[in-house]
Amino acid sequence: QEPSSSQVPCQTSYPAMSPSLAPLLDLMEMPKPRWKAPAAWLPHVLLVHAVVAGCFVPLSPAVVWVNPFAALSVALGSTYRIQVAPPLGLAIDAGSAVLLKISPLLAALSTAMGAWGLADVLAPLRGPGREDAVSVMATVCRGPLLWLLSGLLHGTGAAWAATRASSAERRFAAVLGAEAVGAAQRERPVLPLTARLHPLLFPYKAFEIQQVDVPGGATVDMWPLQPGGGDAARPIFFFVHGGAWRGGNSRMNPSCLLLHRLSMRGWQVCAVNCRKRRWPQHIEDCGAALRFVLGRAPAEQDGEPPRVVLGGASAGGHLAALLASQPEFASALRGAVLLYPALDPADDMQQFLPWPFGPSTIRWFFQLVVLRGNRDFWDEAKPLAKITPAFPPCLAVHGELDGLAPVVVSRTFFAGLAAARSCPRDFLVEVPGAKHSFEVGGGPMNRVVLDGIVAWLRPIEEQIS
Repeated sequence: QEPSSSQVPCQTSYPAMSPSLAPLLDLMEMPKPRWKAPAAWLPHVLLVHAVVAGCFVPLSPAVVWVNPFAALSVALGSTYRIQVAPPLGLAIDAGSAVLLKISPLLAALSTAMGAWGLADVLAPLRGPGREDAVSVMATVCRGPLLWLLSGLLHGTGAAWAATRASSAERRFAAVLGAEAVGAAQRERPVLPLTARLHPLLFPYKAFEIQQVDVPGGATVDMWPLQPGGGDAARPIFFFVHGGAWRGGNSRMNPSCLLLHRLSMRGWQVCAVNCRKRRWPQHIEDCGAALRFVLGRAPAEQDGEPPRVVLGGASAGGHLAALLASQPEFASALRGAVLLYPALDPADDMQQFLPWPFGPSTIRWFFQLVVLRGNRDFWDEAKPLAKITPAFPPCLAVHGELDGLAPVVVSRTFFAGLAAARSCPRDFLVEVPGAKHSFEVGGGPMNRVVLDGIVAWLRPIEEQIS
């Protein structure tokens, strides 16, 4: 019987990639950087305009040509469907994800404000002392009309958001199979009430998650094993949280719903907290934590190392990709799940906004804040240059409108994987309309993404060694 495409291991008969990035970048036709697109700056221009208008109101209302609150609402409504220039999506991406959740309410309020203001402004035109029509229309344009425009933007955003989950489901079904995705949907666990309200409200204490110290300075959150697995070896999901290499922790990130889902399915879920003072503490602590977890885990029945899948989000995806490239862990790794990974901190693909003089913003940040000015560490911090034939099967989930970690970098990464080895389990799923840290917004799209990840992991769950 021929093995299915989900069970075929990666073939490693291809030559290893060159340490230089040039061959990999030659595989891709570099797109125009997003910061060169005028539309990428529209939300910023509108937000600055609203703030400036609000500052002038107390000083001289006569010079303010727009209602600052209406202008702010228009600016916020413009962020939904526009991919802003990296890395300026840091706040806008997360903010728009939250706003989309309440966009129907914002649409109703804006429309009501516009209708009320329009009726109030047009009332003098019907009275005995009619005002000048030009002045009335000017008042309409800088107040009620903006509110109505805001209502239109929020309303269309809400309608568009309602279709994103079904579009994402179709994309997962196209690459993983509708049957596999449907099975994952039917097996969804019941979420805690607070986690339904928002992922960051997940009740960790209720699940008795143990934090274990790792020699060297890292800690690992060990999720409890669910009953029913006996003494058999459990598949391990080793997760690295995001936070721009400087912040965040294993219990303050929106990926907790993924960890909960896998824990309820019988996985041994481990989430690492590494030191973040200076590089290479990050990757050294992650490696030490993975060795610690592997040392505690029972071997497979045939004596093989335990099954491990690496996971990471954003900056954690960068660290997980570097871990997956290390030969030391190759025998144990069965896969890697990367969520909107920041795979190009050096900006070798030139997709990030540059300073007027000097490097791009992301390269400047990583070199100054993470590397602490030590350029000798650059070579070991580039996942795009670390691709080898031994890299495990990889699933990446990346938002199409990511304004912090451009999806084009993930496309290049997967082009490198395809050039390094042939693996039918490599999939890059671009989530329609999603931005960076899209889980922050919650909602049905989160559930669809989790279903897709579970469907991709199922062969590893069922695989024996």
